[in-house]
Amino acid sequence: MTDGEPNTTGVFDSVSNSTRVEILRALADAHGDSPTDPWLAYSELREVVGIRDNGNFNYHLDQLGGLVVKGSPGYRLSRIGMSVVSAISSGVFDTEWAWGPIDAPGHCRRCDDPLQLRYEGGILWLSCGIDEHSVPLSIPPSLLESHPEGSETEIVERIAFLENQWGSLTRRGICSECQGYVEGRIETVPEEPEHYHYHGRCRRCGFHHGIPVGMFLASHPAVTSFYYERGVDVLTTPFWTLEFCAPGRETVLSTDPLRLGVGANLDGETLSLTLDRDGTVVSTAIAGASAEEPYNG
Repeated sequence: MTDGEPNTTGVFDSVSNSTRVEILRALADAHGDSPTDPWLAYSELREVVGIRDNGNFNYHLDQLGGLVVKGSPGYRLSRIGMSVVSAISSGVFDTEWAWGPIDAPGHCRRCDDPLQLRYEGGILWLSCGIDEHSVPLSIPPSLLESHPEGSETEIVERIAFLENQWGSLTRRGICSECQGYVEGRIETVPEEPEHYHYHGRCRRCGFHHGIPVGMFLASHPAVTSFYYERGVDVLTTPFWTLEFCAPGRETVLSTDPLRLGVGANLDGETLSLTLDRDGTVVSTAIAGASAEEPYNG
């Protein structure tokens, strides 16, 4: 194990050439067709890629380094090579790709107008049409492009799941971008000091995660079970349609030490959660219950 920044410069150099990308894609297709025997013989791989010159082809193979494994049967992708192909296939590097718009459930929290989802400039936007009201979502093109037409409801559910997963990972101290360690706490929102959010920073990639308190708790076991027992899968429910996930829905119970209260309402019942400065849920209660039951999350 080594400390410090990973050495990824070589990987970017390796995939800077279209021929090398085609080699990786050919090997990825071979793995997809036969995962138990993903090897391609040298001649077969060269034919698939369409390179006649052996010297030119050998040069590009050599440049792929640890992304490709050479063996007696031929060539196959390494685990790192598979990760590179997956990243390329996700479409996150295609700055020109666009998608939508499609109608989204719910209404804009700022003007109450209907919402739509559209992807442009590398971001999926949840918008009522007013740029200042738009919310950026971290959803890759691969999720949007791979679904057939007419499955908008299914797409929205998967978008909701990925966004809720982001909150779940952050709550567990895991960066959704690089899976590094996230250290954070409950802080006031710089633009709206009367509101709170969970702010975390990844020690590895430096990504900052700012999540409304309710959304931060959406995947907490107390929340998921409360909704599940009442017939709702909260993990596939768009967070923007859940009132307790809206910014500013938290209640300050005390400031020293900091205690925030969040309430989720469904079918006339309310789940109340109390969390501390670190974002730990210290107690939960359902309206009508005889007492609060401590829960360390």
